[in-house]
Amino acid sequence: MVPAMVEAFAGQLRAVSEGLEDLAGLGQRVPPAAGRFPLPGALSAAQLTSIADSIAAQRRSIEALTAQLSSFDQQLAALEQILGPLAQWGATWAELEQRLMNMGRGPKDRGPGSGSSPDSSLSGDPTRGPQPAAGNS
Repeated sequence: MVPAMVEAFAGQLRAVSEGLEDLAGLGQRVPPAAGRFPLPGALSAAQLTSIADSIAAQRRSIEALTAQLSSFDQQLAALEQILGPLAQWGATWAELEQRLMNMGRGPKDRGPGSGSSPDSSLSGDPTRGPQPAAGNS
């Protein structure tokens, strides 16, 4: 039932198209003369070709961008590998600087009368106790 309906509709469409061609004088195919516009079907084919060419050019452009992005990704990976240990070294260095800045300072609750000299951690031999200053002999 459905194929018969489709066939009938296609036949009616074909008959209408042929009638329109006859009315427009397109029953005979005449090649376009110089200076005349191309037939609408030819224009559509040229437009479709142009669109297809444009799409192909865009795809080539995307391929080039993909290659550039891949290269950029590899460069970023190399930079990441370099910066990882450098960042770790920087954190270690900052910790060392902080320790050096706090060296000789006791905990905040210790006052001057606590019996510990701020310079005792800098003396050469811990068994001899604090050393006198060089100018006080």
